[in-house]
Amino acid sequence: MINIWRLTKIQLISSFGLNKALHTRGVKERRKMLWLSIGILIGIVMMAVVSFGYSFIIAETLEQIGRPELLLAIMMAVTCLIGFFTTIYKASGVLFGSKDYDLVMSLPIKTSHIVASRVAQLYVLNLFFSLMVMVPAGIVYAIKVNPGALYYLYFLITLLFIPLVPIIAATIIGALISWFSSRFKGSRIITLILTFIVIIGIIVGSGQINGNNPQLLADMSTQIADQIYNLYPLTLMYVNAVCSFQMDSLVLFVAISLISFVLFTMLLGNKYKAIHTGLTTSFSSNKYQMKSLEVSSPLYTLYKKELRRYFSSTLYVLNTSIGMVMLLVMAVTLLFVNAEQLGQILEVPELSNYLSRLAPLFVSVFVTLSCTTSSSISLEGNNIWILKSAPVPTLTILLSKIAVNLTITVPIVVVSSVLLMISLGTGGIESLLLLVIPVLYACLTAMIGVIVNLKLPKLEWTNEVSVIKQSASVLVTMLIGLISLLIPFGLSLLLSDLNGNLVLLGIGLLILVVCGAMYKYIQSKGELLFRAL
Repeated sequence: MINIWRLTKIQLISSFGLNKALHTRGVKERRKMLWLSIGILIGIVMMAVVSFGYSFIIAETLEQIGRPELLLAIMMAVTCLIGFFTTIYKASGVLFGSKDYDLVMSLPIKTSHIVASRVAQLYVLNLFFSLMVMVPAGIVYAIKVNPGALYYLYFLITLLFIPLVPIIAATIIGALISWFSSRFKGSRIITLILTFIVIIGIIVGSGQINGNNPQLLADMSTQIADQIYNLYPLTLMYVNAVCSFQMDSLVLFVAISLISFVLFTMLLGNKYKAIHTGLTTSFSSNKYQMKSLEVSSPLYTLYKKELRRYFSSTLYVLNTSIGMVMLLVMAVTLLFVNAEQLGQILEVPELSNYLSRLAPLFVSVFVTLSCTTSSSISLEGNNIWILKSAPVPTLTILLSKIAVNLTITVPIVVVSSVLLMISLGTGGIESLLLLVIPVLYACLTAMIGVIVNLKLPKLEWTNEVSVIKQSASVLVTMLIGLISLLIPFGLSLLLSDLNGNLVLLGIGLLILVVCGAMYKYIQSKGELLFRAL
């Protein structure tokens, strides 16, 4: 057990950069870490507040029909769905894709202990999301129902076991996708396609829980509970244990979750080397044809290099393009489901009006979720010296990374905007704003990611997960992107009496000015920041 604890601690410290934060002596570095900690704390508080508000709204509806216990069932289902959704493409990187595989496997430590430490890392990451969703929901339930003391004890006990089964299911599916795709040429493309199919299936399937009648969601009837319990029977055990204080349900829930997790970890530990070999073995062609060499400009050459690097990492693509996939799915859906019906399904009666007035900002939400530049410099890792020593201007290097971000976002934004123009029936000016503002946000997000990554690089890492999902640069970029959207949303709502197109035009001009200022900053300060890495 001591080996498992030590390995887990080292991996977590390395993933979140805690070692550098705790032992750095430079005043500048300490100040940077302090501000970063404050920013992360603010982000956590914001997530908790949003989760609490969402739970409170659901509880108000459930209270009217006398089924308050459904709040915990619904939020547990949401927690498991989030854990399953994120672990599918995260598990392979944590368990099998680490650069330190050879180093760790050469240590005088049992393979089962190494595997247990990596699974424990997955558990800790998923437990964080469980806390963010379940703790606010538990507080709301306690406020509404005022349960006995056993509720708090049972709630805390079960809270620790909620992520276990979703981790098992997601790891198995993720490993199967990687194994299946590795049998073919172009394995990474096949992995991406299969993973996107699973993710879209989850999104569509979760939407089907509401049924074809939107009134089911509004009423939160027993049929909704039955569908949740049938899809995930452990939810019923959880609700019976926490809300009805049934000891047998508590023991059964904990036993099934824990025993399944332990058996899975033991089996994975026994077969780890064989699984790792199978997943890391890929198809290779021995056919080579001599062709004439092509000469390209430095920017285009670096752009192609960045694009190859981007598509070489399944985790990188999935984490930074899922927002665009969701945008495209939403745009296609609105061709068949009008805004009024979608508003009824989502319990937002004014959604049609909001979409008509704020469609460019709604599209921009998905754009800000698709930032490749926030981790593109960190992903260079120990090879950053190659770029630093290349006879190419730093601005060209940074622009190549921005160009990749725009390649991922702008084409899908254009297609989705055109589909939304058709479904929403927008006029000439509205259509122009619907197209231009998200493109401006794509430029803004790409440049924010470059600047933040230059300020908060993470060049020492053992697996890509710690850079792509857990690095400070990614978190800060997401926070800035959220703020850059909240301000225009707030202005649009406050200035609702004015012409909506005029307000959006002013927002677009403001974003254009900010983009220009950021480009000037990259042009003047980018060299110094990049050479200081």
